[in-house]
Amino acid sequence: MAVAESQIAEVCILMSLLVRAILSNKDAVYVSSELSPDGSTIIRIKVAQGLDKGKLIGKQGRTARSLRVIFQAIAQGQGQHYQLDIDGGDFDGASESKVN
Repeated sequence: MAVAESQIAEVCILMSLLVRAILSNKDAVYVSSELSPDGSTIIRIKVAQGLDKGKLIGKQGRTARSLRVIFQAIAQGQGQHYQLDIDGGDFDGASESKVN
């Protein structure tokens, strides 16, 4: 079953809102999606390197794990399979478009 683009966009917006609520630099969040070779949808979250990356991951990965639990509940509700990829690489918030 193909995932509707509107469903993917809604998931990206929701994840962006959740992540921005956690971070101090709310403008340095980029959420994108892509189709994986196995047919699932990968939702990729990029944040600025440093303190915000630490806040997003949390102590012993607790915050990231909690986001994944929410994410899995959304996927089950839609009958879809998503993968969540959290990246705290060299993203400065200015070089890529953001989901508002």
